[in-house]
Amino acid sequence: MAEHKAPERIDLDMESLGYGNFLSAWFYKGKRGNFLVDPGPAATIDHLVAEIRARGAETLDWILLTHIHLDHAGGVGHLARHFPAARVVCHEKAVEHLIDPARLQEGSLKVLGKVAEAYGEIRPVSAGRVCSAGSVDFEEEITVIPSPGHAAHHQCFVFRDILFCGELYGVFQQLADGFYLRPATPPRFVADVFFDSMDAVRPYADRTLCFGHHGAYPDGALVAETAEKQLSLWMEVIDSQPDGVEVRHVVAELKKKDPEFARLDQLSARDRKREAYFIGNTLKGIAGYLGKTLSG
Repeated sequence: MAEHKAPERIDLDMESLGYGNFLSAWFYKGKRGNFLVDPGPAATIDHLVAEIRARGAETLDWILLTHIHLDHAGGVGHLARHFPAARVVCHEKAVEHLIDPARLQEGSLKVLGKVAEAYGEIRPVSAGRVCSAGSVDFEEEITVIPSPGHAAHHQCFVFRDILFCGELYGVFQQLADGFYLRPATPPRFVADVFFDSMDAVRPYADRTLCFGHHGAYPDGALVAETAEKQLSLWMEVIDSQPDGVEVRHVVAELKKKDPEFARLDQLSARDRKREAYFIGNTLKGIAGYLGKTLSG
C-alpha cells in the first residue's frame, strides 16, 4: 500500500484512577479537513482539546465513535461544544443515547461505580449533529463497519491503510518481545455476535491497527488471527471450570495456556492493577454467556 501521513495518537491518562498506557484518541489532520476517533471520557477533554489545538487545528470536521462506553465517548458532548462545526458519527443504536445520555450514564454508574464517576458526566449532543452512516465523505472515503461484539453499538473505521478497531480485538499493549492482548467481553457477551463481527472485519485487517486500548500495530492480520483464537481459548478454559471457581484460578489457567495474555506479568505494577479489574469484567461476561458463575 502507498505510504500516507499516519494518524496521531493522543494518550488520555486518568491520573485519578492511576490509568496510563490505556486510552488512546486518534487525530488525523488532512489537507482538506480533519477527524478524531474516540474522544475519551469527559475528564480528559481539556487535555484533548489542548492537544488538538497544539497540532494547529482550530476546527474539527468529524468525531468518529467506535462505541459509546464512557471511556471512549463520554467526552463527545464536551468536545462538540469546543468544535461547533464537528459532526458525530456513531452506530445507529447509539444515536438516541448521545442525544439523551441519561440512561447511558445511569447504566455506566451501575456497572462501573467509582470508575464511571471518575470518567465524568456525559453531555448530550444536539440531534442535528449526530448520524449513523456506512461511510464518511472525507478526502478518501472512510468505510464504517458495524462490529457489535464488544457492545451492541460498536463499529470499526477503515481509512486508507489504517483500521480503527476500537475494542474488537481487545486490549493491546506493545512490549519489547511481542505484545500483550486480552479479550474485551464485558457483560452482556454474545459469542456468535462477537465472532460474526470478527468475520465482517477480517477482510480489512491486513493493515495497521489503531486500538482504543492502546496504541498501534502494523500487522493487523496477525492480531486479528490471534484475537479470534484467544477468544475461543478463553471460552474453552472458562467452560471447563467448576461452577463458582475463583477468578484468580481462572487467570492462572489462562496464563498457562495463552502466551499473549501471559505477558500480563511484563506490564508495570500500575498497569497490572488496572488490568486485574477489567480482566474480571471480561471473565464474567464470558462466564455469563456460558451459564457459569465466578467468585472473587
